[in-house]
Amino acid sequence: MAAQPISAPTQIPTEIKAVIDKVLGGFNSKDSAMYNGAFSSDAVVVDGMAPYRWTGANAQGRWFADAEKWAHDLGVADENISYDRFVRADVVGTHAYVALSANLSFTIKGQRASRLGILTFTLAKQGDEWKIESQAWGRLS
Repeated sequence: MAAQPISAPTQIPTEIKAVIDKVLGGFNSKDSAMYNGAFSSDAVVVDGMAPYRWTGANAQGRWFADAEKWAHDLGVADENISYDRFVRADVVGTHAYVALSANLSFTIKGQRASRLGILTFTLAKQGDEWKIESQAWGRLS
């Protein structure tokens, strides 16, 4: 693939934004079917909890289950991830890269807390649908 020029962040296509809103909606509502439905069949998830990387068939489902267990074990509840802006949105043919400035808010042992981060996705168009191929969370605070 030829080198791509570096450019300023672009407006995200509506159909890609809809997939990202779907996955975040699934996470926020703890709806694993909604969350899982946004991913391709062979995804990669990277997060700041062990084992830090999930790959292969149903990686997102295994991450979702591990995240639920992690939250339960640490007394984390009411998790909600929101984004204030798209830091980067590139689409080249049937592939896309999207980075969001995000905030994860939650309650831990009765105290409200939040973490700023960058939530990054790669997507691919499969037939008529965009699917997430990778999701990575990078905590900034």
